[in-house]
Amino acid sequence: MTHRFPLALPLIVAACSQEPAAPPANEDVERPTAPGPEAPLPTPKASPVVDAGTIPAAFRGEWNRVPADCGKGSNDSRLRIEAKRLRFYESSGDVIAVHGEGRTITVRARYSGEGQTWEDARSFTLSQDGETLSADGIERTRCR
Repeated sequence: MTHRFPLALPLIVAACSQEPAAPPANEDVERPTAPGPEAPLPTPKASPVVDAGTIPAAFRGEWNRVPADCGKGSNDSRLRIEAKRLRFYESSGDVIAVHGEGRTITVRARYSGEGQTWEDARSFTLSQDGETLSADGIERTRCR
């Protein structure tokens, strides 16, 4: 009898951490929602390049779904945004390109975490007052 649990565990952990999904450990399995490594990630046509690899200052800082956990590094929703890097709970990404303007940007980055590397594009929307960041259906509060 073949057990599939060891392959499922990394996918469950990735889903719970709210981080960009890493490619499956078994490279023979295709990710149906992501382009292959040779295909470029889509870039919205209406979004101009803000700066080829720099996240605007308004988006930078530490963000957390639970404000009481700010600065502790103990909550898996923590996100630190730097000019050229995104740092999640168990992975981080080096910025390749930033598209968008105003309160919404799309950041394409090369991520690494838990022994794997992958490329992904994520959209971030800043609230009008700049204190809430939305990405992938999660709202995080700016840490002070």
